[in-house]
Amino acid sequence: MTAPLLVGRIDTHADDATLDSLTALARAAEHAGFDALILDDSSRPPGGQGRFETTTLAAALAARTDHIGLVVSPLPADQAPYHVARIVASLDHLGRGRTGWLAGAGDPEGRTAELIEVARGLWDSFDDDAYVHDRADGLYWRLDAIHRLDHRGRHFDVAGPLNVARPPQGHPVVAVSGPALAAHADLVLLDDPADLPGVRAEAPGAKVLVPLLDHADAERLLAASGADGLVVPLRDAGDPFLTTTPPAAHGAGTTPATLRARLGLRRPAGRYATGTA
Repeated sequence: MTAPLLVGRIDTHADDATLDSLTALARAAEHAGFDALILDDSSRPPGGQGRFETTTLAAALAARTDHIGLVVSPLPADQAPYHVARIVASLDHLGRGRTGWLAGAGDPEGRTAELIEVARGLWDSFDDDAYVHDRADGLYWRLDAIHRLDHRGRHFDVAGPLNVARPPQGHPVVAVSGPALAAHADLVLLDDPADLPGVRAEAPGAKVLVPLLDHADAERLLAASGADGLVVPLRDAGDPFLTTTPPAAHGAGTTPATLRARLGLRRPAGRYATGTA
């Protein structure tokens, strides 16, 4: 039986959070076999100042961990798709293919769906083999391997190309909360397990996780819901779920190179390399 996926959720605005304490938590989750961490800054009071911005924190934790995935919270709603795509692609390069992006909290659904599709298009700006680094011929990249997106949509007009090489994962993992945007996601985080049948029908290729509120109830919850795994709230490195459950039970020892591989998601081919639109 395949081990369930385990994704921890960290509140980056906890009053006592420091880079050292969050690093210790990330390393403890990695040792326990967690597949990824969601760096959640949604608890920041309106107008308040948070302790850590999640993309900056993800870059720091990528340098202090080895293989656990790092999923950043939604970027500001007014952020342009080009900037979203550039930031997330850069993080994926820094983390060697371990980045996920939680899209769309608080955004109108149509705008978020278009934002996701534009970001994916921009991640395909360069073919995987675009960079040749041929010093003898003075060729850094192949011009025929760079592509404009020229997107014209309801919410965005984006020409491209992106000025970042194609991410290690091809497309960093796109996560969404709730069933509304499931068809556009790789990873769906559900609050209500009753939504799972609808999500399976809408997005058969996505992985679906449900929240774990009682650590003692993990196996029963998975069996009852039929989900692919659990989202576990984690406060610190001493969390009982990290310290009392043997790492083998979490699938530790299997460390695929990318977050997509850990989640059992295929790496998408570049749209231009495959001749698709």
